[in-house]
Amino acid sequence: MDRLADVFERLDRWAGAALDAAVVALAGLLLILLNWAVFARFILNDSVSWGEELPAHILATLTFIGAAYLTRTNEHLGFDAVLRLLPQRAMRVVTALNLALMAGFGLLLAWYGGIAAASFAGRQLISIDLPMLLFRAAMPVGGVLIAAFCTVRLVGVLTGRIDPADLLPEADA
Repeated sequence: MDRLADVFERLDRWAGAALDAAVVALAGLLLILLNWAVFARFILNDSVSWGEELPAHILATLTFIGAAYLTRTNEHLGFDAVLRLLPQRAMRVVTALNLALMAGFGLLLAWYGGIAAASFAGRQLISIDLPMLLFRAAMPVGGVLIAAFCTVRLVGVLTGRIDPADLLPEADA
């Protein structure tokens, strides 16, 4: 069992590093593109054709990948004030229920996001020659990641390998 735990730990570290890089890269790209669009329009007096469409799609991509990132780092929106007051056993039950619901939401997001993304297969952005699927795929990818992170934690909470208090945001501790 320890070998399996080591595999999951390595996968979690890899996923964390990949999500860190993706979120930073997307946010950085968005910053650069928006600043260039403003600079080109107001300083060069020459608007770029992709000034609204491309940043909007990158922001949507960042939203779904960022949701997975926040799920992994336990920084997603949550109401933990009451949870902190509960006894350990009740905290474990509520945390397990929360993780199960979040995993279910991730699966629904992956399923319906996949259907929505597939409907854009073969279509290109209007202003730049990039496939829409490149951006729309973020919804099912984010959903799968959310479901995976929550499922692994749910198993850890149910087996006692993860203390529910460890899943609370650290800034509030």
